[in-house]
Amino acid sequence: MKADRLFWGIIFVFIGGIFLLENFGVIDFSWGYIWRFWPILLIVTGINIVFSRSHSKIGAIATVVITVLALAFVTIMGLKDGREHRHHGWRWNFSDDAKNGMDDGWSDGSSQDSTVSYQEAYEDGITHAVLNIKGGAAKFYINSSSKNLFSADNRGQEKSFYVLKTEKRDSTTILNFTTKKDTEIYFDDHQPNDIHLALHSSPIWDLNLTMGAGKADFDLTPFKMHNINLKGGAAEFEVKLGNLSNDINFTSETGVAKVKIEVPQTAGCQIHSSTGLSSKTFEGFIDKGNSIYETANYRTAKQKIHLTIKGGLSDISVSRY
Repeated sequence: MKADRLFWGIIFVFIGGIFLLENFGVIDFSWGYIWRFWPILLIVTGINIVFSRSHSKIGAIATVVITVLALAFVTIMGLKDGREHRHHGWRWNFSDDAKNGMDDGWSDGSSQDSTVSYQEAYEDGITHAVLNIKGGAAKFYINSSSKNLFSADNRGQEKSFYVLKTEKRDSTTILNFTTKKDTEIYFDDHQPNDIHLALHSSPIWDLNLTMGAGKADFDLTPFKMHNINLKGGAAEFEVKLGNLSNDINFTSETGVAKVKIEVPQTAGCQIHSSTGLSSKTFEGFIDKGNSIYETANYRTAKQKIHLTIKGGLSDISVSRY
């Protein structure tokens, strides 16, 4: 048997097995941490190319052994079940151009209950708001509204790693919430980097999130959303959309990730999917061909939701509630 077929067969079995075990709650796998080890895939792929040209049994055996060992290492490092090999600290370097903010520095994990807060006051006349988030290893949550235009609590940190900059253009306010320049963050499961965001419910919102590894759990039902763009390398996105806007455009681009989207049943929804080797589950959608899926009421519903989903090796699901 050819070494390259063995190699890709093992890779697919590994990814499918991890997704399956995660879906049934058997394991809790940290794709965010695995993003640090993506060069292993290049190394194993290079070894496979070398041995696949020999067409020998020794080459096939070597490919299997090396691939299995590499995936075993990745699996051990990605599992978050409190075992001996569990990851105890992440270190991330950021190089954004933000220069202002609160206290500079880094946290050594000595205080888990500390919180750093950010606010931007709401002013009458703001009809449109744009929130740009750029961060690394973090968990972002939106699950409540605020009397402020924007507020954020960075829980589990003693000092600020983020900066909030605001631009005002007539009735539009642009909020840039980004990591500071040359900042190093250390955290683990015992020293979380949880960021809880809250928005004012009056303006029409555009939301742009770019992250390397981490999680975004957004309940956007209380807000008038228009454009939503999420980008992540190894990330987990959970987004619930509401019915307060008649036109919502949602785009997600991921590498190795888990993406879960909920849309209201009253909305007409269309999905454009370009997901490579990803697993896809689109409940209540009709396959229209050419990677396009629609709900039965897409043409007639007053509210339209347009989903564009791009992913490499991801588990993607869209459901209606």
